[in-house]
Amino acid sequence: MTEMAKLAEMLTNARIPFEITYMDKQLFSFGRESVPQIWYPNRKKNVCDVICHKFSYGGDRGLLEMMGLVDNEYDDVEGYLTAEDVFKRISLHYKKTS
Repeated sequence: MTEMAKLAEMLTNARIPFEITYMDKQLFSFGRESVPQIWYPNRKKNVCDVICHKFSYGGDRGLLEMMGLVDNEYDDVEGYLTAEDVFKRISLHYKKTS
């Protein structure tokens, strides 16, 4: 199971709202697979989004890149994250704001 699939499953099981869209697979894919992008809580009013593709930080290792809810004070993007890393940040934010 990919890190993106793990993250989607964790968010679903925790009943945390999110939306999945798909990026242009010819441009972003390593092969012919779909390239999902997860938006929390949704694309229109997102707090963060998560990607994993051939240009993302950690994508070559199957790891996730996150924009928003990052621990890095110098950048809005953080990479090389696992599904568990991302889930902890989203879950903490969701609990604080709901």
